[in-house]
Amino acid sequence: MPTEVFFRLTPVKQQHIIEAVKEEITRAPFEEFSIYNVVRNCGISRGSFYQYFANKEDIMIYLLSAYNRSVLERFMQSLKENNGNLFTALEDGYRFVVRMLCYKESKAYRQHLFCNADFYEKLWRDHDFSVEKYPALLEALELINIQNLRIDGREELKTLIEICMASVTRECITLLMTNCTEQMACDSFIKKLNLLRKAYQMTE
Repeated sequence: MPTEVFFRLTPVKQQHIIEAVKEEITRAPFEEFSIYNVVRNCGISRGSFYQYFANKEDIMIYLLSAYNRSVLERFMQSLKENNGNLFTALEDGYRFVVRMLCYKESKAYRQHLFCNADFYEKLWRDHDFSVEKYPALLEALELINIQNLRIDGREELKTLIEICMASVTRECITLLMTNCTEQMACDSFIKKLNLLRKAYQMTE
């Protein structure tokens, strides 16, 4: 994540740097990402850049976090609006994700940010992504109505969420790496979600 020095910059300056970063991500995948190109394009020194970010991995995590926050906020909003119904919120959240992936930023940018095996291998090796490390996700889990689910407590709920997220990840990668349309992506995920719904959701 960016340092406090970055967040003390004016919003205009922050955006100028981020736009240069996005331009470089669009140009090249993670292993070819050049900090030299970023500092040249936004007109700052390399030393200044390292006052804002520790490395290129730090940049990618920051950009991914912005997407994650938007998706989690939508997921939580849907849970609140639908009496904690997990599967309704997952379907709504996935449609929101697909719209972002189809229409926000260029396809090359999205592919390089979301579909880079080298980056994600390093990310999973160096960081702890357990649910307990993310208070916002724990807050979301508290909104889920487990009374209408065929599960035994919160630990099984976490496992069910992991299964759902694995399916979301696979479908998103398929969307980004193929000519799959928004409708095709939604239909594919909802077909899988309905099987989970049939297995885990109590009949009303």
